[in-house]
Amino acid sequence: MLTGQVQIYFGSMAGSLEHIKLGKLRALATTGVARSEMLPDLPTVGEFLLGFESTFWNGVGAPKNTPAAIVDLLNREINAGLANPHLKTRLAEMGGTLVAGTPAEFGELIAAETEKWAKVIKFAGIMPQ
Repeated sequence: MLTGQVQIYFGSMAGSLEHIKLGKLRALATTGVARSEMLPDLPTVGEFLLGFESTFWNGVGAPKNTPAAIVDLLNREINAGLANPHLKTRLAEMGGTLVAGTPAEFGELIAAETEKWAKVIKFAGIMPQ
């Protein structure tokens, strides 16, 4: 995008915000459910294409048979880190949002995202190469 060799880009807010603010990228819309606090005048794609939503997220996983006590400890410590005001502020400055939760909630997110994108893939007829 920055060199003019790509015409459109769906990227993370964290990776794009600085370039947008510097005028190096022209933002057309965000893909989340709600407008970004960092770019409140920028519409969402869903405002034009009802029901559209595509968010970028990260999470921490562990092998399937990891003992529950270890998973609980990791979850507790990660959530404590996510509550750090400096981390929240820095991520907000980059256009991101921290979401703490339980392993079960994260599993539900993964299942919902898998189901959503499986429908898109099937509808579009996308096949592995």
